Amino acid sequence: RASSARAGPRAGHVPRVSLRRRAGRGLDRRRGKTRIYVGSHIDRWLTLKEKLDFRNDAEVAGFLLDLFLPGKLVLY
Repeated sequence: RASSARAGPRAGHVPRVSLRRRAGRGLDRRRGKTRIYVGSHIDRWLTLKEKLDFRNDAEVAGFLLDLFLPGKLVLY
């Protein structure tokens, strides 16, 4: 009896590395959509993040938005 597992890749089988690479690209794409550029203000950003003991940049951004826009923003 011949073993087909040693004959080569199965039809329709995607190697595990390709699946990881594809998943990584999706994460990069989503991450890129949530990035903001703070430019030369990065030192101020990081200092604020540390002083307020925030765990991530999203917490800093939320804090600053709440500070500036405490209620719901209504655009006309």
